Amino acid sequence: MQRSDVRRDDGTWVGLSLDVQDRHQPELCVFAAGPRLLISQLSRPVLLAVVEEPLQGVDFWRTDEYCSFVPPLRAEAGRAPSGSPQRWAHRFAQYLIDSPGSPLHEGRWLLSCESPLPRWRHAATSHAEYWSSMLVEGHPDGYIDWFLHSTAFEVLPLRPVPGPDDSRVKAYRKQAREGTLPPFCCGGSVVWTVI
Repeated sequence: MQRSDVRRDDGTWVGLSLDVQDRHQPELCVFAAGPRLLISQLSRPVLLAVVEEPLQGVDFWRTDEYCSFVPPLRAEAGRAPSGSPQRWAHRFAQYLIDSPGSPLHEGRWLLSCESPLPRWRHAATSHAEYWSSMLVEGHPDGYIDWFLHSTAFEVLPLRPVPGPDDSRVKAYRKQAREGTLPPFCCGGSVVWTVI
């Protein structure tokens, strides 16, 4: 795999480009057959879904088999590259490469902290309200109604979202106040896309 920094004409860092070869199939992948959808990780089903005819919505069911390819980060690890999206992108790229269950596969990828999602937040809406409104509810099963959600991006967690009293949430809240929260732990600030 080849890594290269992507910069604007003025030299501003935009992201990290990954040219991946010899990974023919990701270990976290999506399969589709007609109206059925399966997300699998390391050959274990993670999410099953059926698109309703005539494309009105999606019924889904999570299996609780998903395992994050990003390990839980201790506060010290968050402080090390704090404030540097470029350093975090390189660290995140290493997680994608090394961890079992990664979605990484052959092609060109871009890791960037420039996501359109935070820009769509209305000024009167707090960050917490905005990101909470983007989470698809229902565990282990639920329904996404495309008539209600046709104009918005949403986040469908592959595992239950911890509550506000969870110890890791408290630790992340403290790191957010300190300005040392890893970007991929704070609601989508790092986005990976296939180019």
